[in-house]
Amino acid sequence: MNKHSPTKKKYSKPSEGELLAITVLDIEKRTIGWSPGLKRSVYINESTQQEVVGELKRIREAEVVTAYDQMNDKTLFIELGELEQEQFNTVYDQYLESGGQIFYTRNKEGRKMRSVFMFDKSAGIKEGVDVPEKKLLFG
Repeated sequence: MNKHSPTKKKYSKPSEGELLAITVLDIEKRTIGWSPGLKRSVYINESTQQEVVGELKRIREAEVVTAYDQMNDKTLFIELGELEQEQFNTVYDQYLESGGQIFYTRNKEGRKMRSVFMFDKSAGIKEGVDVPEKKLLFG
């Protein structure tokens, strides 16, 4: 697949209902703006040139979760709105309290896609497995 292929996604996000097992790497408040030229959101920091900032639309501050997508071996940057942040905080608190696995997906609500986080406590529990003795296998 070449870099101009329409099927290759540069900034992967799960499709609606697709579950991704994630590991949270960082959570921070970031300034974000929409770049009409790039047709994507870009992060703004102190080194961003003022003429670039002037071209951005919908400049806002939001919590951004940096997460590792375990299934696709990629780093994700997940921007959280207020409701998404509340839901994420609940799931993340459960994870910190008892281990397990956090899953991330997106669901369509009206015209918008919303980030949804789920917690599975049993995913982190490793149970003992009976393994037959070596002599029985190669006897």
